[in-house]
Amino acid sequence: MREYFLKLDQKIKTKEDLIFFLEEIDLASDLILKEPKKKLSQKLKGKITPDLVEILEELEKKEKQYQDPQEQIFFLQLLKNHLTSLPKVKIEIAFEPERETLEKISQWFKEKLKKKMILDLRINPKIIGGAKIEYGGKWRDFSLAKKIKEMKFEI
Repeated sequence: MREYFLKLDQKIKTKEDLIFFLEEIDLASDLILKEPKKKLSQKLKGKITPDLVEILEELEKKEKQYQDPQEQIFFLQLLKNHLTSLPKVKIEIAFEPERETLEKISQWFKEKLKKKMILDLRINPKIIGGAKIEYGGKWRDFSLAKKIKEMKFEI
């Protein structure tokens, strides 16, 4: 079952992505009991993201017990619990990053901390450049605004 969780993990980089997928899981859960004879993946096509439908299709093919509505509800609840338990790192930056930049930031945290992190981004142009980062109750200010203030005091 973990392999399905990890596939979805790869799609989630930011807190916004996480919220989106949690809402998709809630929608899927609501649709499980409608048309009980129909496969869940078929009920959900066109109603939720193809990424989640693909995972559910794979699950239905490989794991026959997940054709039962109660097992489907159980799986989706486990998936939701897994996603909400992923650690988060707050990052304050001066600009709205492209998706490619988010990928690189996410990969950097994964390499340095040896685990998947959800990026909770805040945009604050006042920091000019660099970043402010909070993780595990520790706050670090690597902003250009801080450096400028420090230089100002030295002059």
